[in-house]
Amino acid sequence: MTLYKEDLVRKIENIKIKGTMEYIINRNKMSTSYNGDYFSLNAKGTMFQMDNYCFGVGFGLTGDVLLSDIESVENYIRKKGNCATIHFEVTPYANQSLLKILQAKGYTLDHFLTVWILKLEDWNPSKGKWKNEDISIVKVSAEESSEWARTVALGFSENQKTTEDSIESVRGFFNLSNSAAFLVKEKEESVAGGFIVISDQLGEMFLTSTIRTHKGRGYQNLLIEERINYAKSKGCTYLTVTTKPNNTSARNMERAVLN
Repeated sequence: MTLYKEDLVRKIENIKIKGTMEYIINRNKMSTSYNGDYFSLNAKGTMFQMDNYCFGVGFGLTGDVLLSDIESVENYIRKKGNCATIHFEVTPYANQSLLKILQAKGYTLDHFLTVWILKLEDWNPSKGKWKNEDISIVKVSAEESSEWARTVALGFSENQKTTEDSIESVRGFFNLSNSAAFLVKEKEESVAGGFIVISDQLGEMFLTSTIRTHKGRGYQNLLIEERINYAKSKGCTYLTVTTKPNNTSARNMERAVLN
């Protein structure tokens, strides 16, 4: 592995850590009932508690991880009392000491995620093949943030219904630093949305969804292209997105990467 690759991996982990920290701070300001929190361990990684889901990011990328480090994280979660289990998001580039400690403590593999990386100078646009006269895409203003959040939440819903909590969960991302939200409209109807945050010449895309009645029309591809162009306009050199392996989002990213 080259030092260049190590630097890029750390940037990807750091943008996730920075954004999640800011999200939790924003949500706590927006709602007195929200109970998110985080614990940073001596620059070795950060453990996040979001409602009843606890997960660690960045561990193993800055040298050896000690048994006492993991025990400090576990003690923090134990005192919070909201999470029955702890998840560590572990990159293949993490120091082997982390994996050995987790294995010794009985941690098991839960699932795989695919982290896509696009070098923006190598990317070519599709020349508008995803657009037509009935379709528009807009960068969301503060006045449209609730409509954007409702659309994204509805796109993630399995029963085509939303709750105030699910909408606020999405809207909590809107005011992240150096970020932008995008909304796809079919005529006047909001049908899809996506989000991007930028840090250290790296853009990260997430919160991409299409409402069920309008899936299969290329709107995710349109949102990918719009955010790639936005990232390039802001001086980014790389773009990243995390997906489950071989789902629709993964196939759309593969199409964009291989374009």
